[in-house]
Amino acid sequence: MVIPREKIVVIVVLKSKKYINKIKLNNFMMPNIFEKLELPEKNSSISKSQGEFIYSFLKDKNIKNTLEIGFCFGCSTAYIINATKSKHIVIDPYQKEIWKNIGLKNIVKLGYKKFLRFENDFSYNILPKLFQEGKRIDFAFIDGSHLFDYIMIDFFYIDLLLNKNGYVLFDDIWMDSTKSFESWIKTNRNDYKLIKKDDNLLLFQKINYDERKWDHFIKF
Repeated sequence: MVIPREKIVVIVVLKSKKYINKIKLNNFMMPNIFEKLELPEKNSSISKSQGEFIYSFLKDKNIKNTLEIGFCFGCSTAYIINATKSKHIVIDPYQKEIWKNIGLKNIVKLGYKKFLRFENDFSYNILPKLFQEGKRIDFAFIDGSHLFDYIMIDFFYIDLLLNKNGYVLFDDIWMDSTKSFESWIKTNRNDYKLIKKDDNLLLFQKINYDERKWDHFIKF
């Protein structure tokens, strides 16, 4: 069968548009966020590439229910909210005292205030309340205190809030406390699967529910 030339042109154009749209979808038209933020101490914030990873990951997985421990200048919060356009819970007791409310100001400046639920308290106070509220999440970013026992407490409650197949992301994997926690979760929690690890970020997926016996413990 001979296809008229004009139909061939139409078909090629349509396929080209679909291809372009696919490229845009895969690249998610990365938002220009990092340059718009006030970042007095860039070492205290996630990097632009880390923010873009978080954004792309959440867009790719179509995740909406999110929570974050640690706010600082609001960089990761901005990428998370831009990706989900949904209510995002952030917990940080030091936003005013240490960070001079710069994180809150950045979120307001970007027009994201309506998506933010900010808890000005310690995570060990807020997370149990969220559990009592029946809150469920599909993604958590743990970047608060890096003391090992604090990381453990944060993860304990995050695990209770996290839906099956949800994700938990840890920052500052170069620190010994975070490395030790990585070792613990790999040896003691087979209901979690390692998804990504680089110099600074560690991502696990909850692939099942915790079915350990009461006396389970493996040295790590």
